[in-house]
Amino acid sequence: MEVCPVYPDSENIPSPMVRSASDVILNSDPFNSTMENLKNSSDIVPKMVEDEKDYTIYSKCAAEFIAVLLFVYIGSMQAAGVFLHDGVLHAAFAHGVAIFVLAATFGGVSGAHINPAVTFGIALVGRISPIHAVCYVVSQLLGSVFGALLVRISLPYKMYNVISAGATLCGKGYNWQEGLTAEIVTTYILVQTVLLCAVDTDKNRLAPLAIGFSLIIEILAAGAISGASMNPARSFGPNIMGQVFLKPEHLDAQYMYWNYHWIYYIGPIIGAFIAAGVYRMFFARDYRVLA
Repeated sequence: MEVCPVYPDSENIPSPMVRSASDVILNSDPFNSTMENLKNSSDIVPKMVEDEKDYTIYSKCAAEFIAVLLFVYIGSMQAAGVFLHDGVLHAAFAHGVAIFVLAATFGGVSGAHINPAVTFGIALVGRISPIHAVCYVVSQLLGSVFGALLVRISLPYKMYNVISAGATLCGKGYNWQEGLTAEIVTTYILVQTVLLCAVDTDKNRLAPLAIGFSLIIEILAAGAISGASMNPARSFGPNIMGQVFLKPEHLDAQYMYWNYHWIYYIGPIIGAFIAAGVYRMFFARDYRVLA
């Protein structure tokens, strides 16, 4: 804001509307203007932590329910019509891109956890209240069931059987120890990525992209071992629907839907616990607990 000087001769008072081009250039500050615009644009970055100015818990739970429903649907349907030789690559990109889109879409509402293990890890570092964490997990598991049911409605029985209901299963030749290890390590990487990219700061505009690519590389690394679920909600609904809708003669004894299925709950919980512990010991900059 410019203050006009007092001129004794009113006829010599310069018009405030007439400014030379040199005045505009000298008085403008393009750097500060650009930084201010960037600061304002950072407000659209999805947050995975709770905020005082926030949506209600009902809106957050609805966002988690819908996001998990869509994630399970996409993750299961991507297997339809995919040849075996490119199955892991196809699954990796389908899941990774889906997480990127869903995190960018619902991040501003609930934080887009889309995963009970992520919610557990965020709760352990004190960035979501325990009661809200429980509500999130219930919503995620319900979304998983309805997403898996939508998969069954969308496919004929023959194709539904081919994709094994979209369930996460240990690969042939792998035992539960190897599957459990794969789930622990991949979940640790995923939750650590979330904590450092989306929880430690709300100014990282690339957080959804980083999380999506994290999922891609983890499925490429461990998809053939355990399916690289890293997400109890991703496993819960499809395995239930597979047990319900597939005929007993189509349930291969080596691929029974509840055989070793506990690794998809214990593994992600352990991985999230380790990630939260590492974060709190070495990386947390503003630790606070939400009651």
